[in-house]
Amino acid sequence: MLEIKNLHFSYNDQTPVLNNLSLNIEDGDFIALVGPNGCGKTTLIKLICDLLKKQKGTIELNGIENSNYTVKTSILYLPSEDILPEFLTGLEYVKLMLKMYGIQLDEKQLSSLSKFYSFESALDVMIEEYSHGMRKKIQFISAMLINPELLIIDETLNGMDVESREITKILLEKYSSKGKTIVMCSHDLNLLEEVCSKAIVLYNGRIHISKKMEDIKKETDLISIFREILNHEELKNKILTSEL
Repeated sequence: MLEIKNLHFSYNDQTPVLNNLSLNIEDGDFIALVGPNGCGKTTLIKLICDLLKKQKGTIELNGIENSNYTVKTSILYLPSEDILPEFLTGLEYVKLMLKMYGIQLDEKQLSSLSKFYSFESALDVMIEEYSHGMRKKIQFISAMLINPELLIIDETLNGMDVESREITKILLEKYSSKGKTIVMCSHDLNLLEEVCSKAIVLYNGRIHISKKMEDIKKETDLISIFREILNHEELKNKILTSEL
């Protein structure tokens, strides 16, 4: 379980990006982390991964502080950027990532994942020759092989072709069903509604909504929640009545 208590963070010591935020994420949860730009999503992710130092509050995975090495090797963060070591082949990159996490390569699993993604011939190609979509594929192949307790995904499906996106969604659903935890941050709200089991909506550094996705769907949808937060009707009226 990921447990966050009274988390506070500010970049300028004035306006808090996260303001006394607390939440619990259970094993097997597939979380949609959403909110308007500037609401604190990326900051929260970086704090969980110990890429930013906490100013106040605690973050623990299974009762252990997130700065502990054991926790760091239990978390894998797939960022929106696709900046990878271009001087390596795809296979060399996979082996490097596994070595960093202290995991032996499962050749059979690698073969299966490569076939799913039609990636067998690309494993021996230099990453500098990869397209954006290919870089995303090798990141997901590595993630599935590492098999972390907590997988954090930030817009990583962007740039994938339709078939690869569908394959990735199935892999993530299977991954979650085995008790692994996923936090996915995306502007594709339809995708999040389709695959995630819970939604956490951030706004002004706080949790605006934390609900099971099935309960949200019974009452509304994520885009309607966003429109409410952003005063969509008022904004729409201003634009339509402006002299643009």
